[in-house]
Amino acid sequence: MTTQKIGPGAFVAIVGASGVGKDALIAESRRHAGPDVSLPQRHITRAPGPGENHLPRSAREFRIASEAGHFAIEWNAHGLRYGIPVGIDDDIRGGRSVVVNVSRAVLGELAARYEHLVVVRVTVSEAVRASRLRTRGREDADDMARRLHRPDPAPDYAVDAEIHNDGTIAEGAAALLRVIRATPRRTSAPGAVSASVYGSGAVPAAGIVHEGSTVVAGTLGRYTEVGQGSRLADVELGDYSYCDRYCDLANTTVGKFSNIASFVRIGATDHPLDRASLHHFMYRSARYWPDAEDDAEWFARRRSRRTTIGHDTWIGHGAQVKPDVVVGNGAVIASGAIVTKDVPPYAIVAGVPARVIRFRQPPEIAERLERLAWWDWDHATLRERLDDFRTLNAVDLLDCYEP
Repeated sequence: MTTQKIGPGAFVAIVGASGVGKDALIAESRRHAGPDVSLPQRHITRAPGPGENHLPRSAREFRIASEAGHFAIEWNAHGLRYGIPVGIDDDIRGGRSVVVNVSRAVLGELAARYEHLVVVRVTVSEAVRASRLRTRGREDADDMARRLHRPDPAPDYAVDAEIHNDGTIAEGAAALLRVIRATPRRTSAPGAVSASVYGSGAVPAAGIVHEGSTVVAGTLGRYTEVGQGSRLADVELGDYSYCDRYCDLANTTVGKFSNIASFVRIGATDHPLDRASLHHFMYRSARYWPDAEDDAEWFARRRSRRTTIGHDTWIGHGAQVKPDVVVGNGAVIASGAIVTKDVPPYAIVAGVPARVIRFRQPPEIAERLERLAWWDWDHATLRERLDDFRTLNAVDLLDCYEP
């Protein structure tokens, strides 16, 4: 019997020898990737330490999770066990690209499981590699020597792209993001349903788009919700984020866990202030004359002026956020505010134009929350830690889960 492969999204497998900087590239890419890209944390039977921000598991915890089917893929390497949460399968079914640092020994298994497998090999010079192994401080001299001379477990497996990571982390991450953005995408929304945005029933992993809403050239993450009568054009809506009724978003990237109240407008398109007229007959010309074309250059300029909304944000009823604005992680925008300038992480802004009123968290706590990046935890981990989110304050939660 033939098992249908999981698609239409892609599994982007990052491979390369120890010390080439794979985890650093993934961590930097996570800061800049949109919600159509998933970069899950790995479950590893290794204590917290320098380097990768993984989810530490005891051997017993890992075995129980494995037997319960919590991992899509798992492998043994370096005396440790590695697992990738099964939730990535829903990401790929939703058209997202899932990016993971994997052992080359599992590439065959990945190719059998996923419709689109993209293999990216990361390399560096041997001198840089040895220096990075020494710097990260996870191995003694003997372990380093073994890693430097370990043979490739899949030497004949073809790769789709190669990144030479001798430069800066930013340069390497930019190269990785270019590869990721060339992988398959979902460009349409799930089917519309009529349930209320706050109605009974669970939000499915595929998300909900309510009646009367329009999603054009957009990407919707997992567990997202688009309220009745809303209009989204070229919008990336991150996992668990929602907008309530009659929102209007354009040319916008929204992070994960964003809470957008009704009648919010983000990325409102401009009219040409410097021309003789403000009217759109100049760029929507085909509506008025059969022999005239629309002004493609004008629309391209509009699309390039993207608004960015961070993770775990709250935008109040009737607020507006202008094009080119960046709203930091954890920020709050008060009802009716008009935001014309960037909003710092964890700031609360209000007014016309919006100004900082105060900060939700002290700077050192905000920085720790951003480093923790709990919004990247997988669905099962969030459920496991739900009670702590409900009962612990921010400091206690950080103390509990910081690497």
